[in-house]
Amino acid sequence: MEESKIVYYSIVSKKNIKIEDTSNKLETMQARLILRKMLAYFNIKMPEIYTTSNGKPYFKDSNIFFNYSHSKNYVACVISTYEVGIDIEEINRNISDEIAEKYLNKEKDSLKRIETWVKKEAYSKLKGLGFQIKFKNIKLNEVTEKNLFISEKDYMCSIYCDNDDVEFKELDFNGSELL
Repeated sequence: MEESKIVYYSIVSKKNIKIEDTSNKLETMQARLILRKMLAYFNIKMPEIYTTSNGKPYFKDSNIFFNYSHSKNYVACVISTYEVGIDIEEINRNISDEIAEKYLNKEKDSLKRIETWVKKEAYSKLKGLGFQIKFKNIKLNEVTEKNLFISEKDYMCSIYCDNDDVEFKELDFNGSELL
């Protein structure tokens, strides 16, 4: 993957990912399978994955950045030559009043809560801070990093990139079963 102004992402239904594993690391394995498939699209062998002290995954000595997320039924992955963060949540997720008050500035509407959550989590993952950053303190209207927000009938996904001069392009792997 040469230096590119494109951020590539993929959102895959877990029903298309067949991994025979019942461990608690299954979702990470599913996400890494999508990541491997995305890199293979560019004829890149997947390097070893490391994590920062805050848990952000990265490739050592590489100019490729990535991030992934999962929900009950989906896995989302993003790769770029710039720092990126991604989050996906299903729209039927219940974000309680207590959680909304603590993290989302008392947002009342359930769909708006999910939209706000995926944007703030994707942004915090871009920054490599996870929950070290207080979600309540993230003012989305002040964030200047490039964002793609996707709202579908059963999920919402948000991607942030630290270069505001990029385009987003989907790599669709839902048509074939992933092994």
